[in-house]
Amino acid sequence: MPTRNLPLNTWIVVEQKSPGSRARLVSIHATQTEAEAERDRRNRGLAERPFTACILLEPVAQRMGGRQAPTTSTQRRWTHQSMEKA
Repeated sequence: MPTRNLPLNTWIVVEQKSPGSRARLVSIHATQTEAEAERDRRNRGLAERPFTACILLEPVAQRMGGRQAPTTSTQRRWTHQSMEKA
């Protein structure tokens, strides 16, 4: 399941085999404790630690009105030249 389809403030465990690879969703948890326990169980005995626990948060740029925000409009930008014409 893509993470964009998960509710915010959800704890997840992901697997990322190498720095350039995509993370794979492994499990979904209600609490940080559950997610960290699952991460530790899966990483136990492995030389590398490919499993990570993290929480899904709202993208800050969208909340603050970044270019991808739903509240951003395509208003005309005022330039020095357009102000001289007025």
